[in-house]
Amino acid sequence: MNRDTAVALAQQGIKVNNKRLIDALLARKAAQGDAAPSSNIADLPLIAVTCATGWECYAIVEELVATRRFRVRALYRTPGTQAAARLEALLATTELKAPGLLTLHSGVDMNSAETLTRAFSDCTGVVLYNTANTSRAGRLTNHGNDPVGGRAVVMRQVMAALEALKATPSVQQIITLIFPTDKVTGIADNTPTIPWWIDQKLRLSGFLRAQGLNVTCIYRPAYYYAMHRVDYTAQEHFRGSGQLSRTMITENNIPGITDPDFLVNWVDVRDVGKWVGTCFEYPEVFANEDLSIASSAHTGHELVDIAERCNRHGTRFKYKQFPLWLMKILGRFSEEVIYPLRYAEWYNAKGNGYDFASNADLADLERVHPLWSFERELEFWGINDIRPARP
Repeated sequence: MNRDTAVALAQQGIKVNNKRLIDALLARKAAQGDAAPSSNIADLPLIAVTCATGWECYAIVEELVATRRFRVRALYRTPGTQAAARLEALLATTELKAPGLLTLHSGVDMNSAETLTRAFSDCTGVVLYNTANTSRAGRLTNHGNDPVGGRAVVMRQVMAALEALKATPSVQQIITLIFPTDKVTGIADNTPTIPWWIDQKLRLSGFLRAQGLNVTCIYRPAYYYAMHRVDYTAQEHFRGSGQLSRTMITENNIPGITDPDFLVNWVDVRDVGKWVGTCFEYPEVFANEDLSIASSAHTGHELVDIAERCNRHGTRFKYKQFPLWLMKILGRFSEEVIYPLRYAEWYNAKGNGYDFASNADLADLERVHPLWSFERELEFWGINDIRPARP
């Protein structure tokens, strides 16, 4: 089977599965009505979110808190960091409006079953995020070129979480956040090797289900809108004064790591947070199910067209692909480059395809949550007000 046929068949299956879940969700909502959450915060279900200082899991904490339908226990390892300060600021704001809705738990080692057991105690749900990196605050050991060491890192976390979850019967639902499903390996002819960490993480939800756990798997793109800005909450110095802490789109420059004609599925982490909340709110619909999400689907050329259409001053933009050869060179000196390099190599070699072939494929998701769009991001970042440089 050729690659394009394999991808098209998989995409169609994903659309059918999503429609089935959304239909069931909307039927459930219609049957029970829009019930208000309990006014007694102590009666709300308690959700633990691991790795809560990370910008995706922070967004999940923020969105869960905003629903007022859950108590949220934000778990993280290292206090005293800028990322921890962001959680503390959210806690202070939340305490003014809804005391007890959010609690913070630092010192949570994802490799320790004992620590995780305490962290998950009394929770009804857990957002389980696993990383292939070894890190301390401010220092990162990237295992992109080290599959043996990296697989061990991942599985130590998974086995510790498994032991903790089995020791915590109050946890009825786990949500995992995974890359888009692999649509070509072992199916299409002559496909490149899947990057090891993607292959590893794609197996985790099934592994946990096989141990008798109820796992809702959310497949979301590996390309975030915030590739153009490290974090939607970032202030100028959130991660330093370098370019990556600022919006990277400028006049004549929309950066990317894929071919300009390659269709990329993008996601805003706030959409991830909204869908996590929905899956926890309707566990009977999403029990042991896979849900694929994205915020939009665009090529690099389409991003340019949108930026020029939305700009108020006639500023021109151009898609600029970061050269793979340069990424390879940089990868010798910076571990941070390894993951995007391997991912770009795989996708640019047509090693896989995204879950959604067009924005029209996202229509079922829009029936539940209005999705962040690239147009909204441009407005949010102030790109629409960039004026052309003087000649």
